[in-house]
Amino acid sequence: MNLAAELERRGHEVFVFNQRAFLIDQDLVQRLLPASVKVLSMANKPFTSFWTNKANALQKRLGFKPSIYDQQQQVYLAQCLREYKIDVVSSHSTFSDLMCAPVIAAQGIPMVITEHGDYSAFLLDGRQDFGSVLRAARRILTVSDYCKHNLQQAFSDLPPIQTVYNGVVVQQYDKQQMRDSLGIPADAFVFGMVSRGVEKKGWSYAVQAFRQVQQQLPEQKTRLVLVGGSAYLQQLRAECATDEDIIFTGQVPNPDFYVSGFDVGLLPSYFRTEALPLAVIEYMVNGKPSIATRVGGVPELLELATGHTGLLADIDPETHRPDLATLTTAMVRYCTEPELYAAHTQNAKTARQQFTMEACAAQYEDAFQTAVGTPATTARRG
Repeated sequence: MNLAAELERRGHEVFVFNQRAFLIDQDLVQRLLPASVKVLSMANKPFTSFWTNKANALQKRLGFKPSIYDQQQQVYLAQCLREYKIDVVSSHSTFSDLMCAPVIAAQGIPMVITEHGDYSAFLLDGRQDFGSVLRAARRILTVSDYCKHNLQQAFSDLPPIQTVYNGVVVQQYDKQQMRDSLGIPADAFVFGMVSRGVEKKGWSYAVQAFRQVQQQLPEQKTRLVLVGGSAYLQQLRAECATDEDIIFTGQVPNPDFYVSGFDVGLLPSYFRTEALPLAVIEYMVNGKPSIATRVGGVPELLELATGHTGLLADIDPETHRPDLATLTTAMVRYCTEPELYAAHTQNAKTARQQFTMEACAAQYEDAFQTAVGTPATTARRG
């Protein structure tokens, strides 16, 4: 939605087609999308949706794969493409790619697919049955060179592939205001983590490493702030209930407020296909160095040609879990090596211009222009 909003701001007519009409956060849509960006979905066809869902249920009871709803959704997509005179379609999920590809091909409209890491996960599982979907695109954009390399290694006959790093939109907050809100001393060294509340993001390893830092640096004031909400995090919070230096914020609408009070952002993820985590980009755009695990596209963010923006922790090759020793060492280094910390902080501030939504949207514009074959000065619908 941020990309759609930025493309609209740059003068393009933008439509968002939501294939999961029953999964929509209206408050989020209103907050992120300008009113001029029209959201399309099967919610606009309630009668058709009702009866095709009934038909799907009947198919399922009879032992068939439910398909009628998806077929009607493809019919509606084709109708929207014609009605709004769409020039290019940008698809951002494997489900969308599969649904869109035959419809768009029939309309003769160019399609640009963005690989956010799902296809890399499929390849890790030994799957290559999606090659025909990728070949239907005019161009393929990947969110990291890691993803690009995976696709190029698996297939030799794909359309042109280009890496476009995700851009983020952040709001600047006052560091001391955040710390005051959580009762954190101004002179404390604050580690923080923002991510989805799932175990593989490495929350428990952040806790374990933080406790080891406190044991190694007993005179150093340190805090750990964990931003996110889920049943898993509620359980972890209960396990840490007696530790006042570990602060859980729960689910929040403004994670940037909490990142503003961090000294260092953490992401000890052990997702093997961590394509390009937004959390690390958000730390960087907020001017914070990161400590993250050496998985997926993470090294591309922390070991930039313009200078390192963070420290990498190892992944155990046998367990595929974060190596607690290297994670702890990295955290201790930032506490005890002010010159290293200052250098990586400055590098993060320098590099963040590469990861703004403006920079991301400009590259999408170029990819769309190439796919459509129109001059750069011509505004298009998408």
